[in-house]
Amino acid sequence: MKHILIVDDSNMYCIIAKNALESTYRISLAHSGPEALAFLEKEIPDLILMDIEMPKMSGKEVLRQIKSHKEWSKIPVMFMTALSELETEAECLELGADDFIAKPIKPLIMASRVSKLLELYDLRKDLEHQLMKRTQQMEMATLKSLTDALTGLHNRDYLEKKLNELLEEGHSGALFMIDLDNFKGINDTYGHIVGDKTLQVFAEVLRTYSREDDVICRLAGDEFVTFYPELTDREIAAKKAGDIIKLFNERMASVGYPDVVSVSIGIMMATGDEDYVSLYNNADKSLYYVKNNGKNSYHFYGEQKISSEKSSTEVDLEVVHRMMEQGVVQTGGAFSVAYEEFQKLYDFVIRYVERKKQEIQIVLFTLRMGNEYLAGISMDSAMEILEKSVVSSLRAMDAGTKYSNKQYIVLLMDTDTENGKKVADRVIRKFYQNAEIAVSGVNVSYDIQARKPQ
Repeated sequence: MKHILIVDDSNMYCIIAKNALESTYRISLAHSGPEALAFLEKEIPDLILMDIEMPKMSGKEVLRQIKSHKEWSKIPVMFMTALSELETEAECLELGADDFIAKPIKPLIMASRVSKLLELYDLRKDLEHQLMKRTQQMEMATLKSLTDALTGLHNRDYLEKKLNELLEEGHSGALFMIDLDNFKGINDTYGHIVGDKTLQVFAEVLRTYSREDDVICRLAGDEFVTFYPELTDREIAAKKAGDIIKLFNERMASVGYPDVVSVSIGIMMATGDEDYVSLYNNADKSLYYVKNNGKNSYHFYGEQKISSEKSSTEVDLEVVHRMMEQGVVQTGGAFSVAYEEFQKLYDFVIRYVERKKQEIQIVLFTLRMGNEYLAGISMDSAMEILEKSVVSSLRAMDAGTKYSNKQYIVLLMDTDTENGKKVADRVIRKFYQNAEIAVSGVNVSYDIQARKPQ
């Protein structure tokens, strides 16, 4: 049963109104404005029927307070009045009154006007509910269209839309272009279920280092992009990138897949003057630099080198041997040749060993330096010198490939361990004969392991 609050300082009019409506509605009475407001603190009726002229507080003042209150503002209000001035009605309508009924009250007219007003409000509430439901459905559909189903992150469409908005508003920040190194290998070796889990693990890592206003997106496959508005400090951006790389490695180890896949990040610092295309392309170029210089690291657009402490992780020969047996890179770095090329090379070597019944030697050279800038030579330059030293020391039948910007692997065919060590020593002597290396303080060491026929 609908509930009506009747407010009038005249006891007679309260009784007349109550008698006209109580057969259909539950009725409550208040004899002043303050009494009506006190009633509303305890209970909210479906309609208020109120006199305009009351001594302690006018109906207009009560209406002002009702319409300014969040929980009361939608209660329909009908005024009872003996006044006939148009200015009074106009003022009350402007304040939010819904209807008027003239005094002296005619019960049948009052009952009819109250009934129609309540029906109108029921219809309005139903329409508002339908509109709200429809709006929520549209928002859900829009959110779904802008969300990656696997990770729950936003997708490429959202990235372009949101980043354009932020840039047009002049926001600065840091854009991270991110790629998971050797992701194809984890799919090929462990299956797509593990691959999907890997993507979800990385998405959680990104959430860990994101704020509410950050833009976190999966573009496609193993490619991700994040934008951190107002992040303008390069040291903080560098720490965030390093933390992401480290935590992902830890999380993958905790789920049983350590040293299988790593993270490369290209960073572009936005000043607020860039457009979407230039910002995206520059971050992508920075990522490309990382992918071609050891992976498992980050690089700022415009810088020339990746710092040595952030370069790819080192491996030992046991890891290399396990990696080769599985036919997939399992450490933080990767061979500079494509995976398919390396697989063909290794397949050839294994067939050769088994057919010729000859052993081969696997030699891993590792560069180390204290501080590449103080030393006066970069790690990349030292690696170029090492590569030249290797090539000039090998026979035509041997093969070598760069593992990372600090390590180089050589396959010595038809060679025992003793002769393999002689070749490795020859490489190191040539390396140290270079004038730049002689004064740089760069060190190179090697490990050697035999691969014999089964």
